[in-house]
Amino acid sequence: MVSATFGSDSAPSQPQAVATSTSPYSWVVGPVFDYLFVVGGFFWILFMLQIYWFHWDTLDPKAPGLAGTASYGLLLAQTLGTYLFADAHTVSTYMRIYSTAENRERFKLYAYYLPWMSLLLFSLCLLYPRAAGFCVYLHLMWVFQHYVGQTFGISLVYCYKRGYVLKNWERETYRWFMHSFSAFVISRILCYRDHSPDDLWGVKLPFYALPEILAQVCTVIFAVMSCAFVYVLLRKAILEKQYFPLPSLCLVFTILGIGLSTGMAHAILWVYGPPFFHGSQYLAVSVSFFLKEKALKISRDRMAEVSRHVLRECFSRDGRFYWGMVISAGFLIYVCIPKVLENYGFDFVATATIIQACINFHHFTADGAIWRLRDKTCREVLLA
Repeated sequence: MVSATFGSDSAPSQPQAVATSTSPYSWVVGPVFDYLFVVGGFFWILFMLQIYWFHWDTLDPKAPGLAGTASYGLLLAQTLGTYLFADAHTVSTYMRIYSTAENRERFKLYAYYLPWMSLLLFSLCLLYPRAAGFCVYLHLMWVFQHYVGQTFGISLVYCYKRGYVLKNWERETYRWFMHSFSAFVISRILCYRDHSPDDLWGVKLPFYALPEILAQVCTVIFAVMSCAFVYVLLRKAILEKQYFPLPSLCLVFTILGIGLSTGMAHAILWVYGPPFFHGSQYLAVSVSFFLKEKALKISRDRMAEVSRHVLRECFSRDGRFYWGMVISAGFLIYVCIPKVLENYGFDFVATATIIQACINFHHFTADGAIWRLRDKTCREVLLA
């Protein structure tokens, strides 16, 4: 997988190079929507509401007064968020791969071959619990790297849209700061029992107890890269009068908050994170890309118009088709299939967990290929 979900191995040094008839739109969807569902605003609101009503305890629908009502509201948000964003966002990858004959040919490996590997892996996990444990354990670590990579990529999109020009060494410093954070979090899972769950949604997980020196080295590297990244931001602000975009800063702080959290805070964040941070931001980018790509076939002016009215365009015929496909397919994959297998003696929750891991291995790998700023068309549409 490339270093970021929305990779930029040779991203344009000047955002103005994007070939549109007007300057790039500063937002993915719009200011209010982006702050709520792309950079993590609604995610933190839900987290704070749960802490306010239930402190560091689980939700209790039987709680008296407004606390009980708040519990029902938060549980409803979790359920709807899972169906509308968390489950649906995985399918968005396939909407990108299979949307046109050109894409199917360009991404032939991911469209026709790798899905069979996921199916074979899923079959193996159903038959052998130890294989299921290993796959879910690997997914537990890889998923955070995926979160960090996507955060990095979307933050770069905001930078380019707003003319925040990163030199190669500055961008690479930022990239390796994010890499070092992934390594820091993953090494804790590998080295410390209290950061590695024994059971995840019905699947028994292994623990390899790697030497603590690995986590210590990763911690030092993360500290060094953090200082280097802060130096880059301060240097650009002082010498070049360029300031890191606020949405990008919010993205960085949100992913840091998720990765550095522990205990009950960590558990709560991972309930709301998949739908209302990672899933919603991925869908915001992918649905806007889908709509803008279709508009580009008409004209660049039409694409620029769609870019500024993505939320409105979500209710167009193309927008309704997109949402209908990703939501219904997500429901089929993560609810209907486990329900059918439950009739044959497989645990519903554990099966859904295994499906998520096996599907996501393909999802993570494919994302590294389909979201590349080095690709002219992808860059033009993403940054419009």
